[in-house]
Amino acid sequence: MNNYSFLDKYKLFIVDYDGTVLDSMRMWDKLISSFVKDEGVITDIDVDKVVIKQTSVETLNYLHETFFNNISKEDLENRLFNYVKKSYIKQELKPNAIKLLDEFAKRGKIILFSATANYLLNASFEKNNVNKYFKNVYSASDLKTTKLDGSGYELVCGLENYKTEEALVVEDAIYAIEGAKSKNFDCLAIYDFQKSWEEIKKLADYNLDLVNLD
Repeated sequence: MNNYSFLDKYKLFIVDYDGTVLDSMRMWDKLISSFVKDEGVITDIDVDKVVIKQTSVETLNYLHETFFNNISKEDLENRLFNYVKKSYIKQELKPNAIKLLDEFAKRGKIILFSATANYLLNASFEKNNVNKYFKNVYSASDLKTTKLDGSGYELVCGLENYKTEEALVVEDAIYAIEGAKSKNFDCLAIYDFQKSWEEIKKLADYNLDLVNLD
């Protein structure tokens, strides 16, 4: 697709980062099991499946109780922190991500709305030279909000003083798009190897595969 005229009606672009701009979801999908293996632990447990719906605190507690009770929880947290940062900084932008950000920038204001910790985002921004695109960066956890029911999109849109109909939500995950649509936001879905891609395309107003972007 090389006709971006559908973007002309929007003044605010609420953009996700992981899986949308940064090609990092494969890392996140296997992160905890990779950490456990890197620490020399051998297990038949599908660790990533166990922790997928856990909070960071719950994951830390699970790892400590299950695999690392020979060290302090503080030591484990530091090791995990360093491993996550080392892994995250290696992740590259998606093909044509800059091209798409340039198209947004021509038309309005870009803000980032992410569930990823700010220390990771900042490290990735610096490496990939994308911080210039994002006029503001919002963390769902810092704002104590969520993408799940769409309330987070309403909140950041309001903080930027734009109306819902002036904003375009740019996401890769179906749960995020479902949340945004429930609050009447238009959505641009970005392909990220999801098994649910056909369902996502039906749900979103627009869709793009950045690998095949003209």
